[in-house]
Amino acid sequence: MYRGDVVPDVVVVGAGPAGLVIARLLQRAGVSFTVLERKSRAELGAQPRAGLIEYRTVELLRKVGLADTDLEFTTENGRMEFRTPAGSMLLDYGLLTGRRPNYIYPQHLLVGRLYDALAAEGADVQFGQPAVAVRQSRDRAVVSLADGSEIECHAVVGAEGSHSVVAPAITGARTSDELLPVRMLAVVAAAPPLENHTIYAPHPRGFAGQMRRGPAQTRYYLEVPRTDAAREWPERRIREELSVRLDVGGELSDVRFDAPAFVDFRTKVLDPMQQGRLFVAGDAAHLITSAGGKGMNLAIQDAVELAHGLIDRFGSFGDGRRLRAYTSTRLPAIWRTQAFSNWFLRVLMAGLRDGVEPAGAVPGGFMRGLGEGWVAALRDDPLLARWFAHAYAGVDPDAETVLGRSSG
Repeated sequence: MYRGDVVPDVVVVGAGPAGLVIARLLQRAGVSFTVLERKSRAELGAQPRAGLIEYRTVELLRKVGLADTDLEFTTENGRMEFRTPAGSMLLDYGLLTGRRPNYIYPQHLLVGRLYDALAAEGADVQFGQPAVAVRQSRDRAVVSLADGSEIECHAVVGAEGSHSVVAPAITGARTSDELLPVRMLAVVAAAPPLENHTIYAPHPRGFAGQMRRGPAQTRYYLEVPRTDAAREWPERRIREELSVRLDVGGELSDVRFDAPAFVDFRTKVLDPMQQGRLFVAGDAAHLITSAGGKGMNLAIQDAVELAHGLIDRFGSFGDGRRLRAYTSTRLPAIWRTQAFSNWFLRVLMAGLRDGVEPAGAVPGGFMRGLGEGWVAALRDDPLLARWFAHAYAGVDPDAETVLGRSSG
């Protein structure tokens, strides 16, 4: 039944950030595993998707020995700018958190570095190998592959994203989800950013944003109607809308935009995130909006906690207590992060509104007014700005910071 000579302790389905962090920690602890990834190695590393890493995530990776070794976090991000038709406001959130910034690390580069570290030590990572079904019994779990073969193991981790085959096998799990009535168009520019910081531009025509991905690569976002098709957004129109909403005149005239993709906003939390020998992490367990760049961070944080539980259970300790507590350990942080991201999205997006607007009202006008009100409050209220800075950067404030006595 198993495609090999040894039955692995763990099969990890998915070679994204969560799956590879788990695999690398298992490898270093001497716990046997196999990673299955439906995409090819080239496909997996092709696009710079997520790219913002929280301070707490880097500290966590440093604590488990992956930061400063497999992964080097050198590009800090400590400032952001809000641009509205009423003006611009620069927020130095790195200063407000005591110079504890977040970091720029594009997802495809992070995945590539983790894979290289795994491969250098002979890890079993199988690309182009989709899992199609999972089942479990009292003493085994079985993963069925697209070619008809199967792999037996002691535990299965679903880290393969929102279309997980492992998550549906967790019977009786409750799914809390919401599909928000907004959409963004994301494009990548092979050019330096307009400014060396993040730009958020709530605008009456819809949100626009600039996210740094490296010294010569930038990701831009445009809020668009959910009914729009790709053909309605040629490169010329994308450039014009970004120029108006970001208020940059002709600075984008010579910039080429590639890899256009629609981003819909669906949120989801699975409870529990485990059953028996089955576990899920990252997007397989929860979806979060892109507001604030929290998705990859939650995935990595899940991965570190789950890896510790698996190591305790299948390593020399043989202790399953931490593994059994995986869901209860992770859900409070997941819900706190969901709350922040959901609030921040409503600050940014013009198309979000509550209830039905009366005849003659400006479409989305009330929510746009609230967004401008929140930006003004971040500018004028130091306590709100301090809270936002810690939540955005991913810094757990100590008592002195909360009371405003930090030296900054």
